[in-house]
Amino acid sequence: MSAFRHVLAMAVLALPTAAFADPAPGNIKLGPIACDSPHHLYNILNAATRRDSLRIAHYEAAACETLAGRHYEIVREMNGVTQIRIFAAEGDWARSRLAYTLDEMLTPSVPSPPDS
Repeated sequence: MSAFRHVLAMAVLALPTAAFADPAPGNIKLGPIACDSPHHLYNILNAATRRDSLRIAHYEAAACETLAGRHYEIVREMNGVTQIRIFAAEGDWARSRLAYTLDEMLTPSVPSPPDS
C-alpha cells in the first residue's frame, strides 16, 4: 500500500501548477487602438482576452494602430463600437481614413467654452 501512496504523491507533484491557477486570468490591457474594420477590432480584443501576445502583435502590425497622438473625429457610434475618421494631420481630409474602436478607448472631448 505504501508504494501506491508513493506513486500517487509523485503524480500529484508532477501536475503543472497551471492546473491550480485562476481559471479566468485577466485580459491583456490594450491601450487606445483603432482598426481598419470591426472584424479586426473584435479579433484583437479576443486575442487580448486569450492573452495571445503573438496575435495581438499580428493585428497591431497588419490592421490596427494606436490612437495616442492621433487626430480623429467621431463619425458614428453603434453598440459600443465607434467609427472614427483618423487624420494624418489635423484637417487633412485627403489622407484621412475610417477606423473602428471601442467607445471606452476614446478620450472624452472637452467642450468649447460658450461664446460670450
